[in-house]
Amino acid sequence: MHLHPLKIGNLKISSNIFIAPLAGYTNLPARLFYRKQGAGMAYAEMVSAEGINYSFNKSIRLLKTAENDRPLGIQLFGQNAERILAAFLKITDFDFDLVDINCGCSVKKILKSGSGATLLKNPEEINRIIKSIKQNTVKPVTLKIRSGWNHSEMNFLEILDAAVDAKADLITFHPRTRSMLFEGKADWEQIKIMKEKSPIPVIGNGDIFTGDDALKMMNDTGCDGIMLARGIIENPFLVEEVISKLENKSYTPPSLRQRIDAILEHSYSMVEYYGEKRGMLEFRKFFSGYLKGFPEVKRVRQEINHITDYLTFKKTLEKYYEYIMTKKTPEL
Repeated sequence: MHLHPLKIGNLKISSNIFIAPLAGYTNLPARLFYRKQGAGMAYAEMVSAEGINYSFNKSIRLLKTAENDRPLGIQLFGQNAERILAAFLKITDFDFDLVDINCGCSVKKILKSGSGATLLKNPEEINRIIKSIKQNTVKPVTLKIRSGWNHSEMNFLEILDAAVDAKADLITFHPRTRSMLFEGKADWEQIKIMKEKSPIPVIGNGDIFTGDDALKMMNDTGCDGIMLARGIIENPFLVEEVISKLENKSYTPPSLRQRIDAILEHSYSMVEYYGEKRGMLEFRKFFSGYLKGFPEVKRVRQEINHITDYLTFKKTLEKYYEYIMTKKTPEL
């Protein structure tokens, strides 16, 4: 059975579909939208250990949650065990269910700080980080990695050994090197190799944009679950599509009406969360994914990029819907 509950340490989740921690995207309203579709685990946006250590009030806003935002993972990135542990000890009383260590982010700013994928060069430090957190929590401790720093330094199995030795509860694997960024293809064969050797659950990540992709990854690699990242930005309904495919059920993509209603629901939740002006600004990055493939989307996107109040935004969308359904040119 492809879709199934999963145990991570002492935590049991309802489905093995994970939503990645995406900076600027996986805020509380977005997480709740993906959970409604059936995601089993969602992560808050990744948080800098140094941010917590030096700008506590600003950084902890990223960890804001709600009762129905469960189970919640948080992901920390930092240079070493001491700095990450110092940050973690400041948030141990916060409301989350799992802590993940980022060892894969390839953003230049993060690499320059010695964090993210830089840790791929130092499996011993990854081991120390996990051990230090494990000694200070009963919650599951996991990590997310890439294949290695570059093609001549692909040490993902060495990192797996370091993580297992430190008693990590799960590993998420994106089989690209740091140097690849998001270019080329993720090498799913590496996920298969890791799964065959790993005594802890392995979550596959990378190049899952359709339900067929998800099914193929699970069939080809035997991974315990999948993590959706860029795919949910391109298609906000990807979770429900993946679940239908893994359950061998037919799937009908949402109609235009359903998409418009989802846009209005999501954008309104952003307004409630951030306030009207900022909420509308923050929602713009999600808009294109909802209407991808429909006509005149570029024109409508240009129009809404000048809108900062929800009522005008709603009226503009309804006029667009009327235009598509009747082919009458609206006055946008």
